[in-house]
Amino acid sequence: MAFRFLLLTILAVQSAAVRFGVDLANGKAHGQPPFKKSDRIAIVGAGPAGVHMASRLKQMGYTKTVLFERSDRVGGKSLTLYLNDTGECIQQKDKTGQMDTKSCVAHDMGTCFLHNGYHSIVDLVNEYNLTTTVAPEGRAMFSHFAKDSFSSQSMQEFVTSSIMDGVKKGTIKVPWYALTTKLKVLGALISAVKQYNILHESLLGKVEFSMPPRLNASTLQKINMTFAEFLEKNDLHALSGFLMFAHAAQGYGYVTSIPALYGLWWISPELLNGYVQMSFRQQLEKIADYTTKNKAGRICQSMRGCWVRGLVSWLVGGEAGAVKRTTTMLPEGYQKIWTTIAEKDGLDVRFGVDILEQGIDRQLASSSNTPIVIKYTQNGEQKTEEFQFLIYSGPHAHAKKYVKDLADQEQSIFSKLKSFVLATTLYASPPVKDYTDESHQLPIMYSADKMADSSQDGSWYADRYDDDIFAGVWNPTMQPRVGYQFYENYESDDSLKDTDRTPLRNKRMSLAPAVLHRFKQELAKQLVTNVTIIRQYPWPYFHHFEQEAIQEGMPWDLFEMQGERKTWWIGASACFESVHDVTNYNLMLLSKYMGAQFEAGRIV
Repeated sequence: MAFRFLLLTILAVQSAAVRFGVDLANGKAHGQPPFKKSDRIAIVGAGPAGVHMASRLKQMGYTKTVLFERSDRVGGKSLTLYLNDTGECIQQKDKTGQMDTKSCVAHDMGTCFLHNGYHSIVDLVNEYNLTTTVAPEGRAMFSHFAKDSFSSQSMQEFVTSSIMDGVKKGTIKVPWYALTTKLKVLGALISAVKQYNILHESLLGKVEFSMPPRLNASTLQKINMTFAEFLEKNDLHALSGFLMFAHAAQGYGYVTSIPALYGLWWISPELLNGYVQMSFRQQLEKIADYTTKNKAGRICQSMRGCWVRGLVSWLVGGEAGAVKRTTTMLPEGYQKIWTTIAEKDGLDVRFGVDILEQGIDRQLASSSNTPIVIKYTQNGEQKTEEFQFLIYSGPHAHAKKYVKDLADQEQSIFSKLKSFVLATTLYASPPVKDYTDESHQLPIMYSADKMADSSQDGSWYADRYDDDIFAGVWNPTMQPRVGYQFYENYESDDSLKDTDRTPLRNKRMSLAPAVLHRFKQELAKQLVTNVTIIRQYPWPYFHHFEQEAIQEGMPWDLFEMQGERKTWWIGASACFESVHDVTNYNLMLLSKYMGAQFEAGRIV
């Protein structure tokens, strides 16, 4: 009788756990907020993660939220500079209230692109009525496949060259019926994309937000390698050339050294399908280009369009015709998203705040009701405030500098985080041959060979001409552009060692002289002369776990300790560097631990 009563009691508790969202494995009540609406909440960092979290919490009725920001602006690594003919300027608006992009062009110095999978960012653009995105058309690809180091190829020519090189070497197999170069390239891509998509789902499953669910030991072993090794092991050589630069170009590491988890995380089937759909559709439309000017020809053209969209969807994957533009940009710049959110939602942002060393005391040794004490200086004045909950979006690896009472678990996880350096330089020079010269006038450049491995650290590997993208202006004499350098290994440069750096907007001189010197050397090699440096930002970039920590499950351990010790840990250190991921991580937190539901990114 006693045993039966005990059994019924256990079943009742389990039933209640299911009904009320209690996870018996770790004792956490999912869907139960870790703080009350009357509580004061401190958010350290007013970058995309901090601003977005404060905004969503306000939609849920949590209005006593304060953001502490070290710099003089919101947006973090979403930093936009605006230039006109006379130099830097503020945002200028015409009579319609929109930005005059013809006279004042945005230059993003951090986040700059939206991809077809960036649903959370597109939702924000729509929610806050920001300027419609535009698609930069055309890429200048420099690599060993081109005629020489001063000549470029189109993206299509580069991908074709890399695949045909693999075909000649025997590493890429093509269908027997592929007799022409175009058919060989398309056949190899179709096979590789399908295989990648199958592997991705079998390993990571269906990803609801963007962070993959916790992987079991068997799956972790299957990806216990670099992304390049993963592609090679699974006979995905046809994707290697494209993914080598597509991954590294974003500042997410060389495929030859970054753990496979991060490659799979970033290159989702949706993103990959979008890229290949665009390329494949263009190829098929050329093959099937029999349009005439008469009525029958127009009907034929329409039928051809339906046929091409359907065939692309069937062969490559994804909804037919769903991908119109894989890569787009914001005419007013990425920072506009976060400034608009902060303004329209009336967020309480404290600028110029320097939190004192060990200035955050959660008073964990006391009762759970004891307030969190934060000591900081602002405008030369030292202040102290109390809060009931802490949301920390800064680099977790340096949290020990500010948080007095880090627990052993927190220190253990954060100590395993590593980072890179991504340097962006706004400069001006005459046109670059085979890129922005008169015969090409292309908006974006990639040097694929300079994204191969760490031997290329510091190379000028990418460039962007925003005047051409946003204003339709091509200047034959002097062009302002944004150049990119990436460093996997940077410890030898004292100015880059501390990954808690915040490049400030009012700094005209480089924060890293060696990086600037290398940039000028790289330009000179490409015969780019008469260079004027306007601004340079060596960002601490892509905080991530190395392979050993991934095998130990630390990315998921971090998520599962959320809410413990009166703290949420958010931002790039908690998930992935992209704005898409940090906002999705916020939504995942709000969904799992507060029971939030969303419609187009808004709390409903």
